[in-house]
Amino acid sequence: MPLLPEAVSRRALFAASGVLLAQPGRAQPATWPNRSVRVIVGYPAGGANELVARAVAAPLSEVFGQSFVVENRAGAAGSIAAEAVARTAADGYTLYMISSSQVLAPSIRRTLGFDPLRDFTPIALGARSPYFLAVHPSLPAKDVQELVAIAKAKPGALSYASSGVGAGPHLTMSLFMAVAGVELEHVPYKGDADLMADLTTGRVPVSFVSVAASYPHIKAGTLRALAVSGSERLALTPDVPTVAQCGYPGFHMDAWWGMVGPAGLPAEIVEKVAAAMRPILDAPAFAARFATLGVMPGKLGPAEFTALIRSDRSRFDEIVRIAKIPMQD
Repeated sequence: MPLLPEAVSRRALFAASGVLLAQPGRAQPATWPNRSVRVIVGYPAGGANELVARAVAAPLSEVFGQSFVVENRAGAAGSIAAEAVARTAADGYTLYMISSSQVLAPSIRRTLGFDPLRDFTPIALGARSPYFLAVHPSLPAKDVQELVAIAKAKPGALSYASSGVGAGPHLTMSLFMAVAGVELEHVPYKGDADLMADLTTGRVPVSFVSVAASYPHIKAGTLRALAVSGSERLALTPDVPTVAQCGYPGFHMDAWWGMVGPAGLPAEIVEKVAAAMRPILDAPAFAARFATLGVMPGKLGPAEFTALIRSDRSRFDEIVRIAKIPMQD
């Protein structure tokens, strides 16, 4: 399925991004790109980060007439790739699909070879995805209010699963416990696969969990979705309210992925890539491609994406502090 409407020609996209217009008197990389561009992904093939990167890279190759090649460089929850890109020349030939996990990393990692605020130039938010607050059907909670009541009746007796200490779902539940005034016992796993094995059998009855991992079970009735952690309901499950709609105004937490370059990336390159990405993300085919994963187009340009990164850095620090999550090696 094509990601760009046929009516949007390559020339029209170039014109929209301003790359056909000369700007006398300004130093700019006018010939960029004149060779292939690497888009680094810090995770193995098949994850949402990589899928979003490939969904953007393919049409960018068409727009600019040069290959945008996705390169997986997995390890340390994306930190290995982030460190490598942070040291790369800011010439526009190495870009990085950063995730909210890398913005969270300084809040929970003792040693880190990059700073998400200092070492990257934000270009555009590509996509974001919330978590489901899911429970096993054996738990007699039909909505968030009932879950909170159960948790308050026996503080610490109810356990919840997460995909790892300091991972997005862990922070999301930490935030939820803080605003709801409840205490649940944390049972961390090494990822969604291990988590789902115990959540779907009821060994651990509650979790904030990724949509991609949990939706098939919610659809089948082996899990019950009480709420969505993001700021809006999912088209996939329109009857499932947001946590904010369940009595906790302002609550929102999701995973996100966006395009950045090394610090000092020329503004002209930033503007070209951001302008070219906008119609890709606006295309109905992009949203349709990721609908069953609960992934939604991001649609934030350089300034807004920069503001999101700065806001999340402060917010993650505060959640970690309130939840007393220990620093990790």
